[in-house]
Amino acid sequence: MITILMLIIQVILVLLIAPFVTGLIRWFKARLQGRQGASPLLMYFALLTTLKKEHVISASRSWMFRFVPFMVLGVAVFLALSLPLVFSDGGIAHVDLFVLAGVLALSSVFLVFGGLDAATAFGGMGASREMTLAALIEPAVLTTFAAFATVAGSASVQSLFGQGMTALTHPALLLSFSALILITLAENARYPVDNPATHLELTMVHEAMVLEYSGPYLAMLEYASSIKLTVFLLVLGNLVWIKPEMYLDAPTIGLGVLGVLVSVCVGSFVLALLESSMAKMRFFRMQEYMSIAFFLALSGLILILVV
Repeated sequence: MITILMLIIQVILVLLIAPFVTGLIRWFKARLQGRQGASPLLMYFALLTTLKKEHVISASRSWMFRFVPFMVLGVAVFLALSLPLVFSDGGIAHVDLFVLAGVLALSSVFLVFGGLDAATAFGGMGASREMTLAALIEPAVLTTFAAFATVAGSASVQSLFGQGMTALTHPALLLSFSALILITLAENARYPVDNPATHLELTMVHEAMVLEYSGPYLAMLEYASSIKLTVFLLVLGNLVWIKPEMYLDAPTIGLGVLGVLVSVCVGSFVLALLESSMAKMRFFRMQEYMSIAFFLALSGLILILVV
């Protein structure tokens, strides 16, 4: 019973703060660039406004176009459910790291289906680029997860985080942690891989696939992106500090909530700082970027096996 209650608390917390995280990153970027910036709470009003608008869907669209937002949002909620983000032994029991990698890839695959079903030049271009990036990201993701699983002695997500393991407990994990940072930027379509605010056809990847969506479907896709980004920031934060064990009392819950808020605030500031100090890479250099992530993870795995 306690496990279910803590899981509900975790999911509600992640779902509530997800739009705030996206708005906070934009606010930090504005401040770092010398602008005042909109309130981080504006994202809530933007999502609600988009949710109230009508669908504009061509008659030539199939059922897949309508199914994609539900699938992508479902994957994002599953991530919030399965990973121990607030408490060390939270999340759904016995979730395998490599199953998690497959679920992440599933979200990209359905986004590609939505882009292709739109039958537009932008949708096809974005889908092609997304599949290219997915082929480059997956080896780095699997190698990084293998390094963490080797140190933890198990491929279970709960075993990995439940042991209080951080990036500082093993020197090789610093390399894998660095690879995970690069993967986080790629998986969430952030600089230098993609520009989440662009509508320039020469550069956009993720935006090209969702360009034909409107109304509630667009709100669902934007909300799913916020949830996914929040989950990744919390995972990175959990590899820096040790989460409290799961007890149903006010101090434990307060400590877990405080840890989540600190993780997302620090992660949002660092992400905004990175995006304000670098330019987007050319698409044809993405193999160099993901090769760095792959070899960092591979070096960490080799070091773990040797040591």
